[in-house]
Order: sequence, then C-alpha cells, then structure tokens
Amino acid sequence: MIKLFKILISYIADLLFPPSCLLCGEYLDDSIYVCPDCLKKLPLNRNESKGHISVFDYDDGLRLMIHELKYNQRPEIGIILGKEAGRRLAEIIDPAVSVLVPVPLHKKRLRKRGYNQADLICDGLGSELNIPVNKCLLKRVKNNVSQTTLNAEGRSANVKGIFGINKTDTDRSKLILLVDDVITTGSTTKEAGSVLKNTGYLNYFALSIATVK
Repeated sequence: MIKLFKILISYIADLLFPPSCLLCGEYLDDSIYVCPDCLKKLPLNRNESKGHISVFDYDDGLRLMIHELKYNQRPEIGIILGKEAGRRLAEIIDPAVSVLVPVPLHKKRLRKRGYNQADLICDGLGSELNIPVNKCLLKRVKNNVSQTTLNAEGRSANVKGIFGINKTDTDRSKLILLVDDVITTGSTTKEAGSVLKNTGYLNYFALSIATVK
C-alpha cells in the first residue's frame, strides 16, 4: 500500500512539475536529468597532461552534474556521464585488453552516500564500450579527510597509504583503466597507481570524467 502511494505521488508530481534538463531547462521526455542535446554539447578536455586522460572540460554544466551526482542523491548521473564518455572514447580504447577499475570509497563514506560515483561511471563506460568492470581489485583501507579543502601538498600527504589490493584473478597483462569522477592534482589516482604497480599491475592509466584546472 505504501509503495502504491509513493508511485501515485510521483505520478502526480510529474504531471504538475514535468522533469526538465538540469542544464537547459527543457522538458525531458525519455531522458533522465540531462537532455541528449546538452550531453552532445559537453566540451571535450584538451588533455595536456601525460599522466591521465580526462574526457570533458570542467565547465559550469559539468560542475553542476558532478555536484548533483555526489551530493544530491542522483546516482543515475554517474551512469549517464559514463555512457557519454564511452561514446567519446570508443575509437581510442581497445576493449579486448582493458579492464575498468573505479577508485574506491572507504566503507564509512560509502554508507553515508549510498554509492560510489566512480562505480557508476564505470558501469556506464563498461556498458557503452563492452569492457569488464572490476570493483574489487582496489580497496580503501584508510578513511582520509576530504581533499576539497587541501592544497596540492596537503592532498598528496592526505592520500598516502589509503589504498590496498584485494586478491582477484585479474590478468596482470591487461590495461587497467583507473576511473574517477574528477581529477584535481592527481594525487589520489597517483597513489592508487603506485599500489597497482607495487603489486605487479604495471599497465595502468588514469581516466576521469573531468579535470579541475
């Protein structure tokens, strides 16, 4: 009965307040949160860094999408961004030799948010590119403080020793695509990469939706 009531409330809300695109405000028919036209207009990143690749420029639209994904309980945006990133990367990634590995959250932060945004991005990427996702290879062993208020030096110190490796059957010859939502200084993915390297996973590359410049 309660479930039926929630469905009825949701239906009435959609009638009174039709869903609209986060970015342009246009009415959404079959899409969720963001219309196809706005997704197509997301500007690509120039990728001047040799240490990682970011798909999109971190403009106001993408900043809003990332904020909604991480802080306003809209996990579907992670899958949307993953799929759109996959469309842009389809010609440069070989699915036959690649594995997607999300940067993990600590279990306390995971419980608080309810999901890991990097997991969802990997789900979208994997479905679009037909690449397997391994969510168990890396683990977060320390619940470090948020990176958002720290400078570059503080960020680097804050992530020391926060990752570990789980035993899995992942082929060490595969290209590990280490996936995160946004890269700022790169300290988190560098730390994750060093753990992979020290345990025999020598072929890895960091991949993010965007880079904060």
